[in-house]
Amino acid sequence: MPRFARLRAAEVRGVRPGLARVTLSDGSEAYALTDLCGPVGAGDELLVNTSAMDLGLGTGGAHVVHTNLTSPFGGARGPGRVMKARYLAEQLPVDAFEEAAGGAGTDRPALVETASDGADPREAGPADIGLALPSLAGVRVVLCVLHSHALALAATVHGVSGEAPGYVMTDGGALPFVLSDLAAACLERGMIAAAVSTGQAFGAPIEAVTVASGVAALAERDIERVVVAPGLGHLGTASPLGFSALDLVGHAAVLDGLGAATALAARASSVDERPRHRGVSHHTRAMAALAPARTVVPVPASSKLDPAAGDAAWIDELGERAFRAEPIAVADALAGSGLSVRSMGRPLESDEQACQWLGAAAAWLAASA
Repeated sequence: MPRFARLRAAEVRGVRPGLARVTLSDGSEAYALTDLCGPVGAGDELLVNTSAMDLGLGTGGAHVVHTNLTSPFGGARGPGRVMKARYLAEQLPVDAFEEAAGGAGTDRPALVETASDGADPREAGPADIGLALPSLAGVRVVLCVLHSHALALAATVHGVSGEAPGYVMTDGGALPFVLSDLAAACLERGMIAAAVSTGQAFGAPIEAVTVASGVAALAERDIERVVVAPGLGHLGTASPLGFSALDLVGHAAVLDGLGAATALAARASSVDERPRHRGVSHHTRAMAALAPARTVVPVPASSKLDPAAGDAAWIDELGERAFRAEPIAVADALAGSGLSVRSMGRPLESDEQACQWLGAAAAWLAASA
């Protein structure tokens, strides 16, 4: 069961649209999602969810304000009818891309699959059932396991090409987009062109029901370089299937079916203390084994990696396609951007293998289709 405590707000700081950070009367920290609980002021009595911190978990690193008891929030009704955080007390309606004008993706050509002899290669293709799916041909999508990796990759691509990718946030991690200081900084500095929160995730400038619709929303805005990743707060276990980013494989399959080019950014590390994440993570290997045949795995071509730790032989053994590329210098790009990116509690630039593999994925995303 969730656990709650009644505490007062001693100090409110770090306020931006949708978020406030609060120091509580007992010295602990909390954050308030102000679109859900309303504004918070110093001295207000708050009901806060303490569950994660009581268990010693790092999820969010703070308590969560549930209700402002001093000034209960009446809420504001927007134009949307798509519900996010459905069936929770905090469920909220959003104005989703799919319901807005053009949300069906009609501004892009329809996807029509035909065999070389003109016959539909499937027994019942989209045309047979009167379904015109939008084509994502020309769109390149990199799927990342970690939120920090995705935005570091986007900032790297922007640094070398001047083109800012779009970011599609899945609901595999934190659901509130506004919790990410890194995403807010990337948007403010133009390192991501636009952001979409999908599934049960909410709060990005663009809302969408699915990842495929989120990518289509960016494509309609002529953003054809996209990173897809969960929000912050990755959940992982020792099981090869027990991690929140496994759903990226399904997203890759749908995007591939719509004509997008897809790549999997390998999660790798030279400093992680856990053997299963040293070199290329076992989670990346599981994803590559399950990914569509056309999804590539960018590999740093010039890196001097320990073959036992992270070379590309495992990709070939899985029958997948390695894309060997000279990695873009992620650490240099981040230094030039002024971003501070931490991953798994460490500065990203201190992890050579992580930067090498992300640099290869950035090179793939920056390349011409």
